Amino acid sequence: MADDIREELYEIRERNDREIQRLQVSVPDPVEREQRDAASVVTVRVAADGGVRDIRISHDWRNTVQDSELGGVILETIAQAQAAVAAEYAAALEEQESSPLPPARPAPIPPDDGDAGRGALASPEEAERVMAEVYAEAEAALADVERALDSFGRHTASARSSHGEVIVDINADGDISRFDLDPRWLARAHPANIGRLATETLHRAQTQIDVGLSELDAVVADMQATLSRVGNPYTLSRRLGIQP
Repeated sequence: MADDIREELYEIRERNDREIQRLQVSVPDPVEREQRDAASVVTVRVAADGGVRDIRISHDWRNTVQDSELGGVILETIAQAQAAVAAEYAAALEEQESSPLPPARPAPIPPDDGDAGRGALASPEEAERVMAEVYAEAEAALADVERALDSFGRHTASARSSHGEVIVDINADGDISRFDLDPRWLARAHPANIGRLATETLHRAQTQIDVGLSELDAVVADMQATLSRVGNPYTLSRRLGIQP
């Protein structure tokens, strides 16, 4: 019985480790994408993560679009660039998922944390109690991630330039839900200043989203550490009174 339990623990650990390694495999090197609208009025540069790095407006843009249309052209060009980046990322993930899983890495041997067995195999009742504790810890860690995801999903980042010339709202998924250009400012602004102020305001909103993502990443990292700890076959073997 002890051998069967030990073998099952190791199989679970190895299967989880192989899946984790697949998730940790990096996609191809980040590549920025530059996109222009059909009339070459707007040029945007988007990073591999979809963040807007630069917006440039053609010096003769007023010959092609109306003042009231410029914001829409900027948004459409950004969306096209981000869609292209997302498509490349999805293709990389699909290729990654079609490849064989890597071999499992050796399990780390944790120090004796006081839960080691004392030479006798745990009774069915004791084994049930131990596994209930393990599942409770894992479920608590997953619940923390779910709460963090829910909180982040309702977050909207907002930014405005110093005098309200540009106002930007970005949803948690990175979509720009609002991009307003003050028509009075737009009527007299130099094209270079339009692009510069639009870029700076977008960056401020994107920074707020990035901070939220960093906090979410920390919660996910804590969850992964918890699952790795409670699911370690050496630790479980000790708690169940099985010699690893």
